[in-house]
Amino acid sequence: MKKTLILAAFALAALPAMAATTTVEFAPAEGDKLVAVFSDDGTVSFNGGEPVAYTSDEAGKTICSSVNGTDNCATFETWGTTVGHVTPYTTSQGSSGVATVTAVTE
Repeated sequence: MKKTLILAAFALAALPAMAATTTVEFAPAEGDKLVAVFSDDGTVSFNGGEPVAYTSDEAGKTICSSVNGTDNCATFETWGTTVGHVTPYTTSQGSSGVATVTAVTE
């Protein structure tokens, strides 16, 4: 679950700062789904938890963050920020799954 949360944070971090928040659901190949809410202030919260900082590299399709002292990055097959965008992802922790943008607010 911890790896999934970290991955979700990375994916959401990759989203541009134009939207006030972007919500992404991470569905790992194994384990529970994770909901990440990326804010335009450079923070992300997972499953309603405390926000943590994230970085993103749109060209590299990668988002990175640190949760509980553990760094993790998620790399996406495609980059998208519109509701309904679905893409496979892999993480630096060795997990993978599918990320779906479920909401965007301004």
